[in-house]
Amino acid sequence: MKAGNAVTAMVFGWFVMGILCPSLAAAEQSLKQEAWSILDAGLHDKSAEKRAEAIAALGVAAGDQRALTTLEECLRDPKPEIRAAAVGALGFMNAKSSLPKIKALLSSADAKTTLAIAAALIKFRDPEGFEIYYELVTGERKDGQKLADGLKDKKGLEKMGAEAAIGILPFGGVATGAYDYISGNSKSGASLYVAAVNALMEDPDPLVTKALLQAAFDGREPVRVAALRALARRGDATVLNDLEPAMYSGKTAVDYTAAAAILHLIATGQTPVNDRSRN
Repeated sequence: MKAGNAVTAMVFGWFVMGILCPSLAAAEQSLKQEAWSILDAGLHDKSAEKRAEAIAALGVAAGDQRALTTLEECLRDPKPEIRAAAVGALGFMNAKSSLPKIKALLSSADAKTTLAIAAALIKFRDPEGFEIYYELVTGERKDGQKLADGLKDKKGLEKMGAEAAIGILPFGGVATGAYDYISGNSKSGASLYVAAVNALMEDPDPLVTKALLQAAFDGREPVRVAALRALARRGDATVLNDLEPAMYSGKTAVDYTAAAAILHLIATGQTPVNDRSRN
């Protein structure tokens, strides 16, 4: 009798899963489409700054093949700020397979893009990244050859040096306007809270997840972006439903980062999104 009950329960479970799984998959696909519609709007915005914000946000979407392809395409953009944002995003994404395409930019890169490339190369322990920083410190190459054009722009390098130093902050450290944005917000103490958010990124305590979710909605814009990045990096797909409203904050950097975080969690998370009705 007990064996019969067990079989009945198992069959019933299969039946229920057969009903729920298609619904869950459809909900997940719908959420993914929503996220991409928001990012696509940013990627095609008339403003180069908005495009750079969307590109920087895509660095959060590791595991999403379309995000990787899009970023690699942005490496060919005619605007240097767009190329620099794409380099930074690929570095944040840990896209080591993109290194040859990133390094190919060095021969014609400006100061912004040169430092973005150097940061990405250093992350992957590529010797060429160390060479760039050697040139920056000494003003000459180890082999005696002339400096890359991007390293001759002293004014641009000074600004990018400050930007690179705050690379953990809102827009990945390379999106256009990041330095000015943080400088303008530094008095509010946002940088301190962003540093705290990043420090909590690897803390497995469930209470941290709740704290990051709160920061993603209640904090200053830089803090909200940092919290969304942290939630994505933690890889807990159970927060998908909680993150969805963040895509409609009205703050583009927050909207784009929330959308990219959702793409990442759908691509790599272990827990499927809950089914829910939509307006």
